[in-house]
Formats: sequence, structure tokens, C-alpha cells
Amino acid sequence: MTTPHWPLTTERLELRPVTPADAEAFLAWRSRQEVARYMFQPPWTRELAERKLVDWSGAPFTMPGDVLVLAVVDRAARSVIGEVLLKWAPGTGQAEVGYGFRPDVAGAGYATEAVRAALGLAFGTYGFHRVFARLDEENTPSARVCERLGMRLEARLVESDIRPDDGAWATELNYAILASEHGSGRPPPEYER
Repeated sequence: MTTPHWPLTTERLELRPVTPADAEAFLAWRSRQEVARYMFQPPWTRELAERKLVDWSGAPFTMPGDVLVLAVVDRAARSVIGEVLLKWAPGTGQAEVGYGFRPDVAGAGYATEAVRAALGLAFGTYGFHRVFARLDEENTPSARVCERLGMRLEARLVESDIRPDDGAWATELNYAILASEHGSGRPPPEYER
């Protein structure tokens, strides 16, 4: 496994490990009810943001259970607009990808661009075999991101978790992609016509 060269740069974005100084920026989405509900946790307070960003800063990413959290920076505005994380899953060669963005940048393709870079990092640098995403079925923009990236819908877990904000049962969707499929230009078999 090689060490990434930070930042990862895309056409419009930079992805870099978070620092404690990112706590304020993270509150722009993590403190909002409409975003936190899809993260299956309550909205963040300033104190929690500061604690989490300290914990995530400089954390190792060398074994199952480790989490690498990246700040997504809009290169033109020089501001943090979101986050992407990779979590080293139990078992061999698997990672989970997750992401969240400021609501005011929704629909501009930033999530797709950032997650594409994270998949390249997961497969190219870290050598994972499979990357998956778990999301609330009602979070249709997130499902579209997964589908645009060629991830296949592998499971639909009906009413498998309770949202902390409203206590409602939520259905979880599981998307995944293999290293051999990433960047192939072909959709997974389920999407081929």
C-alpha cells in the first residue's frame, strides 16, 4: 500500500485529510436536520464537531475499523463544501464510502466528483477489492450519485434502522462496485441494456 499525496485534485475540487480547523465548516451540513437524518445520527453541536475533527485528524488508516475523513474543498472558492470518508470494513479488501455536503451546493455534481476521487484512492492507492455505500432509501440524490459512478444496488434492507430525528423506520440501500469495474466505462451487469 502506498501513501497518498495530498491533496487529491479533481477538475473543481481538492480532497485532503480533515484538520481541527475544519470543525466550523463541517457544521454547515452536519448541524442541519435534513442532512443529519440521512447519516443516522442527531445534528452536530459545535462541541461535538470540534471533538470529532480532533479525533479524525491524523487518525491512522492501516487496518479494519479505521476511518479516513477527507475535507472536500471547492478550488475556486477556497472553502470546504463537504466531506468524503472511507471506512476500512471488516474482512478482506473492503471499504465503505460515505459523503455529506452543504445543502447550498446540491445538484452541482460535487458529490459525484468527490466520490469518484475517493473510489480512485480506495482502489488505486489502498488496493481495496470492493467499495460499498449504505444509504437511506429516501435519500434519492445519494442513490443517483452511486448509480452515476457505476455502483450496483446489491441490497434493500426494509425498515432496518430507526432515524434518530423522527423515530421512523428507514429502509437501507446498499450499493457496491468492484475494483475490476471501477473506471471500466461499462455499467455493472444490472444496468446493461
